[in-house]
Amino acid sequence: VLPGGRYMCARTLVARGLAFLSGYSLGQVAHIVQLAISHKKLLGYSEGTLVPYARSQSMLKEKHAEIQRACPGAACRKGSVAGWEVLHECLRQILEEAIVVGQRAVPLSNLKRLFQERFGIELSETALGYAKLSELLQDARVQDLCEVQLASAGYVLLPLRKRVERSRISLVDGLGFAECGGACASVAMQQTPWSTDTRPRAISAQPAVAPTTTGRCRPKPLCL
Repeated sequence: VLPGGRYMCARTLVARGLAFLSGYSLGQVAHIVQLAISHKKLLGYSEGTLVPYARSQSMLKEKHAEIQRACPGAACRKGSVAGWEVLHECLRQILEEAIVVGQRAVPLSNLKRLFQERFGIELSETALGYAKLSELLQDARVQDLCEVQLASAGYVLLPLRKRVERSRISLVDGLGFAECGGACASVAMQQTPWSTDTRPRAISAQPAVAPTTTGRCRPKPLCL
């Protein structure tokens, strides 16, 4: 068992004079500890201390997430653990109230407590198939409500800002030719740039260029 903090754990390891850590500074050992926790899954937390990952709370949560069951200690009575519909509705209320009181973000560390105090419901990420609460709240089923961001004090939940989709306005619609169809638009584009008449003109079905007796082509006027 090692101290829970990364720095304190590194100090303990350096003090033990372990051969495989010789030559490393305290800062480098602290970085190694962080990698062992977050990337390599060699160490994990259990009751505030660092233990081998196989004995950690993180490993226990992963196993329960695979079978979608709440971890021991959570309220496991029927109906007391939030499902997806309940989660969505409770989150909506919490975020709306946060906006009303001028709170820009809800700390993730407070979310489970809010579920218990406000709704009498247990929020269990493992019961919904996730080992981490931050990953649960990035699921597509709640993405219409919020987004998760990492702040200086930890993860926070932000109300999702409504995205205004700008409609695409056609050039033809802007010129007033929407009802004429594509043919009118084609005719309008063929008008001379110095013309002040913006009315659509009809084009003869005959080709605009007619052959002459000499084999050369001469321009043929448009039929108005």
